[in-house]
Amino acid sequence: MSQSRPQRLRDPVHGLIVFLESDPLDQLAWRLIDAPEFQRLRRIKQLGVSEFVYSSATHTRFAHSIGVFHTARSLVKIIRREIGNAFDPERAEVAVIAALLHDLGHGPFSHTFEGVQESRGANKRHEKWTAEIIRNSDGGIRPLLEAHWEDGEFCEAVATLVEAEDPEDIYHAIVSSSFDADRLDYLRRDRLMTGTGAGAIDFDWLMEHVRVREIRIEPDEEDDGLRVPTFCLDRKALPAAEQFLLSRYTLHEQVYFHKTTRCVEHMIGRLLRQVATQANRRANVEQQTGLRVDHPLLRFLRPDGQTLENYLALDDVVVMAAMESMLDANDPIISSLATRLRERSLYKTLDLTAFGHDVGLQKRAARRIDRDFKDKIGNEAIMKDEGATISIYTQIGGDDDKMHKKLHILDGKGIPREITDMSAFIRALATKSEFTRYYFENESDRESARSPKGKLS
Repeated sequence: MSQSRPQRLRDPVHGLIVFLESDPLDQLAWRLIDAPEFQRLRRIKQLGVSEFVYSSATHTRFAHSIGVFHTARSLVKIIRREIGNAFDPERAEVAVIAALLHDLGHGPFSHTFEGVQESRGANKRHEKWTAEIIRNSDGGIRPLLEAHWEDGEFCEAVATLVEAEDPEDIYHAIVSSSFDADRLDYLRRDRLMTGTGAGAIDFDWLMEHVRVREIRIEPDEEDDGLRVPTFCLDRKALPAAEQFLLSRYTLHEQVYFHKTTRCVEHMIGRLLRQVATQANRRANVEQQTGLRVDHPLLRFLRPDGQTLENYLALDDVVVMAAMESMLDANDPIISSLATRLRERSLYKTLDLTAFGHDVGLQKRAARRIDRDFKDKIGNEAIMKDEGATISIYTQIGGDDDKMHKKLHILDGKGIPREITDMSAFIRALATKSEFTRYYFENESDRESARSPKGKLS
């Protein structure tokens, strides 16, 4: 009599990811992966447009989310080991499934698309979309979750944890903390898939030295202030913790905020905002955009179009395919940007570091460029990228100043201390560095901005 085998997925980061038939939570996860809302993540790239720079960076949020689920199960084992009889198996189940589903609400090109929504007055981040997808009574996720617990409250528990901004217990740390399952997967996956040599982390050693301790959420409060348990690292792991944060810093500097990647993101953002402008006008929208009037992109970008159904109809594939039709748009901004993106004829970048690393000199250059090109900045001719910062705690689209998002190390007395208190190396990287870049449609404008008449004015 043959014995049935568990479901297995091969993963380049984690090896075999196994779903045991005897484990109800594993089987729930397996069914959730087959839901249409989760399968949609196959069509959303984890790194958006990074493939314009790193040709192999085509991995998806689908693969990442399964990796996060696998890592979350490992963190649950650590919690069980650390807190013993206080372990809450139901709360752990909520956290593991929340980890699996945490990215359901990402739109095409992820954070770039969030920026387009914000520019249209819709301040709804992907966490809120995720919670709405989970709660959707007409979707494929909610029925599976409600059937997992007899009282049917599992669905709401998962959605609440996904959208929670502040931690309440150690299980929240699995989904959102300085050492959560999300970053433990993407740091390794993004490094592998981009082929960047820097940024390796000692994953096994870090996991071996994870501890659960309470920290103050508001460090300026007295000792009786609000405390919550979170993941900390034993002092033996300090060198590995330093490398962990350096890895994050390196990936942000070399991958996430790469000048060409940011340029493409701005071009796509400008294109989609112009499509939204035409969608709002409604007059001759097919001719102006090159898209049929009922195209999913136009449906969502209309003032009354931000529905869950319209949102779920969008992904990277839909938008990239739409660019083929946009080539014939009557709107010159739409047709020009669509053509340039299709042919990778990108804008030319000028980073203020080209004028040296003296901040005062950079600010002088920025004032001069803003003055000389004031009629072109902000439209399709020149786009300005400012306000982005990089530090050891940088988190794209997130709040990196909250205490539970900072890494804590146990000192000689076993007391959690934020790592910059213990590491001069990390302390040097903790200060946020801001960068400003300009993206020029014409090479001649960039050269003029770089050195007008051969010198700075």
